Amino acid sequence: MIVVTAALPCIGQSVASKCPSLSSLTGLPNPTTVINSAVLNSPRAAQGNTPALPEHCEVQGRMNDRTGVNSQHYAIRFHLRLPSEWNGRFFFEGGGGSNGNLGNALGNLQGQQRSNALVMGFAVVSTDSGHDNAVNNDPTRNGTVTFGFDPQARRDFGYNSYDQVAQSAKAIISAYYGRPPERSYYVGCSEGGREAMMMSQRFPTYFDGILACSPGFKLAKAALFGHSADVQALAEVAKTSGIFDRFGQPLLNKTFTDEDLDLASQAITSACDALDGLQDAIIDNFPACTAAVVAPKLTAITCKGPKRNTCLSAAQVAALQKVFAGAKSAQGELLYADWAWDRGIGGKVGEAYNQGWRSWKIGAYDAANNSAIIATLGSASASALFVTPPVTVAATGAGPLAYLLGVDFNRDAAKLYAKSGEFTEAVWDFMMASSTDLSAFKNHGGKLLIVHGVSDPVFSINDTISWWNDVNRANNGAASDFTRLFAVPGMNHCGGGPATDQFDAFTALTNWVEKGAAPDRIVATAGQNSPWPGRTRPLCAYPKQARYKGSGSIEDAGNFVCQ
Repeated sequence: MIVVTAALPCIGQSVASKCPSLSSLTGLPNPTTVINSAVLNSPRAAQGNTPALPEHCEVQGRMNDRTGVNSQHYAIRFHLRLPSEWNGRFFFEGGGGSNGNLGNALGNLQGQQRSNALVMGFAVVSTDSGHDNAVNNDPTRNGTVTFGFDPQARRDFGYNSYDQVAQSAKAIISAYYGRPPERSYYVGCSEGGREAMMMSQRFPTYFDGILACSPGFKLAKAALFGHSADVQALAEVAKTSGIFDRFGQPLLNKTFTDEDLDLASQAITSACDALDGLQDAIIDNFPACTAAVVAPKLTAITCKGPKRNTCLSAAQVAALQKVFAGAKSAQGELLYADWAWDRGIGGKVGEAYNQGWRSWKIGAYDAANNSAIIATLGSASASALFVTPPVTVAATGAGPLAYLLGVDFNRDAAKLYAKSGEFTEAVWDFMMASSTDLSAFKNHGGKLLIVHGVSDPVFSINDTISWWNDVNRANNGAASDFTRLFAVPGMNHCGGGPATDQFDAFTALTNWVEKGAAPDRIVATAGQNSPWPGRTRPLCAYPKQARYKGSGSIEDAGNFVCQ
């Protein structure tokens, strides 16, 4: 039991009046915790895309101050907002990328929702996960991934910081309101999605409901092998065409024009759109959209002579096939995952929705240097954080791409499981979020809801489906009692793409946790930048898929069933 010894104002005073006294709060679970500030914020009107905010106490603090490797200063910082009109619930906002940012603690609901958890009355916390990009940023040690050279910072990023912050946040909430949260939720996308899934496995009693969107639950493998396989496949196209950047590295950005990716997208759509019984430019039956089904359409758009705008070169088609096949060892074993063939790799030229896939995998066509996110953030993380011992890679010049080009799938796989010197915990151990044993979470009554874009270029939905199937087998076919997966055809990473990517999965989760209403479908809407603004479709709990009833407008989710 957590005992808070700080003297707070008596119960008769308003909750808001207690805010300043939180600065002197003691008796928190981690005795190193320091409250840096506690400020009462008045209600704020809407500003741009940020909705109006209620009166709330804003708390910032830190714990575990220390000096680490290379004299770097580290601490686990947290940001907590406590609304005066509290709904009795706690919301932990997951991070993103390699973290290092404190976060705004407003409570992103995911699914392109305009509101946030704070507005809804939740107490919300966010954290930098134990390192600060403004402080722990040594250009000679991979920039903002400098923390990868510190064993404890690795552990904090992997799991420890979220444990520490969750405990302290709940204790502060109890002290402030005079009672603990009635319900607790963890919500995140990408790295935040990995954190969410990790909490269900490593700290199964902390949260009642968890929403994991586009989860990087095998982030280390995706970065080291998935990104490397993409780079190496695309580099062959650049080499064949003689396209190099000013550092002498293959220039991935120029391997495909937007028109090329649109051609590929059209070929995939032509091959697979009707597999669900309706030609509507959405591939609902994506599991049936295999490489074998797509191959004839790719052959049909392969140039018979010189490269033209109306066809793809043989090298381009081969590269796409390698990318979607995934990284494999010499024995043919998948080292991360293969990818779902889907139309979200491109779209109508000039439209905003056609850039999500290429910005991660390839980079903007007009960029002078390699700008693909996998070749910048991905390379820095793979080399400093996801191998043992960590490797220094220059943040600029030829360094990032050269590292990924040099990854050997047979030699380097062991580095995920290695221990060396002060690095006594293997990467796979501190980043673990892929356990199929959720029995403790299930027994706690927890509910895990996962939403994943089929055209996610960072983390493969095929891997997420494989994990869910394993969990289902481990639970004798009853995994849906406590964890459900919703696929979003066409959606890129955490949103975007030709997709109905606006949805309220968080309400579906809270209804499941608090009302026992297990979600079978979540209605999603296509945004203004999609090919069909305003179109609605049901997202269906896997393995069910959306099917047209046979009558009524195909723009209306009401005319579709999950089956």
